[in-house]
Amino acid sequence: INLEYFFSRTDPHRLGAGSKLPHNVIGLLGVANGVEGDLRPGLPTQMTEVHDPIRLLVVVEQKPEFILSVLEKDSSTRQWFDNNWINLVAIDPDNRTLFRYDNKTFKEYHSKADIPSYLKDWNQLIESTENNIPVHLLTKMK
Repeated sequence: INLEYFFSRTDPHRLGAGSKLPHNVIGLLGVANGVEGDLRPGLPTQMTEVHDPIRLLVVVEQKPEFILSVLEKDSSTRQWFDNNWINLVAIDPDNRTLFRYDNKTFKEYHSKADIPSYLKDWNQLIESTENNIPVHLLTKMK
């Protein structure tokens, strides 16, 4: 699904499915626009315009050294991480330190983001923006 979102969003005319409105389902193969259109390979714009395409993030709670030893034994899996198709993060189970896999090794990760702000009224935030909503900490409404 991840790559399908990515390709449908980056080239919606060739790799997406266009608008859902004129779609006709063709067997279990896909959809076509109208009665004479070609099969559309990707996702409709109604799905992709509300999501940002991002690469898959795999988080593993294990010592980074152990994960590296596993990746050394399986080169086909390691290629996904080496070529940055999938992001890999290790959480050290002893001290909860985060490590990000980068350039065939794990490097300690430090967040560049500010501490999220607290949010009391979720509805007000949703109604006031059309852009992506940043991460917030939710508080109980009284």
